[in-house]
Amino acid sequence: MRDPSWSQPAPARPSLWSRPAFWLILLLLLLLLLLGANLLRAGLATRAVLADLRSLEALNTDALASLSPADLAGLRDRFASIETNLAVVDHHAGPLLPVLSRLGWLPGIGEELAAAPELLQLATSMATAGRAALEGAGPVLAAFQSEGAGSALARVLPALAGSTAHWQEAERALAGAAAVRAQLDTTGLDPRLANQLRRLDAYLPELQAAVGLGQVAPALLGAGEARSYLLLAQNSDELRPTGGFISGVGQLTLDAGEIGPLDFQDSYDIYNPNVDHPRAPADLEQYMLAQMLLVRDANWSPDFPTTAAVVRSLYLLDTGRTADGVIAFDVEAVRRIVAALEPLALPGYAEPLTSANLTTALRQVWAVPAAAEGTVVEATTSDWWTHRKDFMADLATAARAKLEAGEVDFAKLAWAIRSSLDEKHLLVALDDRAVMQAMAQAGWHGGLVTGDGDYLFAVDTNVGWNKVNVIVSRDTHYRITPGPDGSAEAELVLVYRHGGQPSEASCEHVAAHYGDTYEDMVERCYFNYLRVYVPAEARLLSTAGLEPGTERSFPGEQDTTVMAGFVVVPPGQERQVRLTYQLPPGTVGRDRYQLHVQKQAGTPPWPMVVDLLAPGAGWRPVAPEGQATETGVSFAFDLVTDTAVIARRTN
Repeated sequence: MRDPSWSQPAPARPSLWSRPAFWLILLLLLLLLLLGANLLRAGLATRAVLADLRSLEALNTDALASLSPADLAGLRDRFASIETNLAVVDHHAGPLLPVLSRLGWLPGIGEELAAAPELLQLATSMATAGRAALEGAGPVLAAFQSEGAGSALARVLPALAGSTAHWQEAERALAGAAAVRAQLDTTGLDPRLANQLRRLDAYLPELQAAVGLGQVAPALLGAGEARSYLLLAQNSDELRPTGGFISGVGQLTLDAGEIGPLDFQDSYDIYNPNVDHPRAPADLEQYMLAQMLLVRDANWSPDFPTTAAVVRSLYLLDTGRTADGVIAFDVEAVRRIVAALEPLALPGYAEPLTSANLTTALRQVWAVPAAAEGTVVEATTSDWWTHRKDFMADLATAARAKLEAGEVDFAKLAWAIRSSLDEKHLLVALDDRAVMQAMAQAGWHGGLVTGDGDYLFAVDTNVGWNKVNVIVSRDTHYRITPGPDGSAEAELVLVYRHGGQPSEASCEHVAAHYGDTYEDMVERCYFNYLRVYVPAEARLLSTAGLEPGTERSFPGEQDTTVMAGFVVVPPGQERQVRLTYQLPPGTVGRDRYQLHVQKQAGTPPWPMVVDLLAPGAGWRPVAPEGQATETGVSFAFDLVTDTAVIARRTN
């Protein structure tokens, strides 16, 4: 009998093209090919970005002083290339970014992969900001370097006004970069990448301020109407809260970029005896016997916006003249600016002025003014008093001539202004709210800024009628012991060292006379009125090293508490001041401690140590560089600028 199976045809095998698995595999292969092509394009674009970045890093910063508009255009094109290639990376690798952000668990590169979306966005925003800012700067540089009628500032003014749209685009891009950076945690990132981000943290506020100022610069230069600014020359050898004794006051007028007559006066001459003056602050009256407040002592508050308002009010009272703002500077700011203009030929002076001989010239001319027939020795019988401060007016006139002619090292001038603002050798307070917002964002407005968490601002004031601060130094050691509720006990130790020659003479706090030379006013006792600004609810526990009976605590400006007292340091000796105080609950966070330390204007970069005493609590340093110790965390740094000290708990 025939097998039934032979009577039925064999079933047809499914076609390869009809099998679902085949299509799935083919789809995966196509996706891999497409993904590979996209990754290849993204990789090539990334290589181009890295090449552009290396070329930018290799730039000789000294050569920036001689940049031409064409060179600036080349830099703009470089940033535009980075911007374009980052867009290519985003387009082709974009679909992978959400996946990458979930790979933080991978050892070695997980943190970088998880941060890839934010890093790409941050880089793109910075490239856009760089390209836009350079597009705005190009015409300004061309106008500055051009030859034509009027001053260099007057030629630059139309170019500045025409670049507003570029500054605005750069401002938006920088705001986007700042927003992304605020959400990006550098913990666990490769140290090289983390260091680059810390560098960005330092420069981003300044870049934002620069493009903000670029938008308001036409108005500041008198584009719509003339602007008038008071210039305060502060002598930091006689340290006062905002940088030094106000030795001279000038009035600068700008009208359509043209500099008007520069009126510079001895601060002692700004006094109208026919009008009533406000009473001097109680501590100024106590330590300097001042009964009324005059312009020369108007910088008693370390909050520069407050001081500027007082100066303008007193200047109006004494002279009847108004001003649109106040600009204060010390000798170090002058030295840096002179370096961008040198040599300066001053009539009546033996040799051209440079940054190297500025200090010597200041002291020599103070003792023997070029236009005076007498000297300080003959102060009561000659015109020395009238001419002892002529130097600043002569210097201002020479600097003005250089600026108007455009004979200036632009890169050095930009560095001089920026670094002086950073380090508080130059302070600015203007009526323009937009300007002050930009200045505050960059930390340039000179005001008290307590910030979040802990706060410390030690302010020294020379009340000895002398110039001794040039040879006085100060070390600062701050220790904080946290409590369980976030409160803390703080100990502040300030060590003052007088570099003068030891003397057997006693220190008598009386109004001093002028010496035969400037140096005679340096080799004297240091009489210092110390004020320490701390968080508002802090409570003073004990003091040591202050003159007996002078210790006190009182509410200060900008919601602070002030702890104050009198310190006397004889020549060649050392004095230590110790303050112990209780900080309020919440000062130390559960897993974060932050201290904002403000630098006093007019001071050099004095050394400072901050110790967070919390043994076994698992704290680690974040910024600035520090080290974990058996007792907690320790930071050692020079106080060059306002500094944020940050530690985090790791367990």
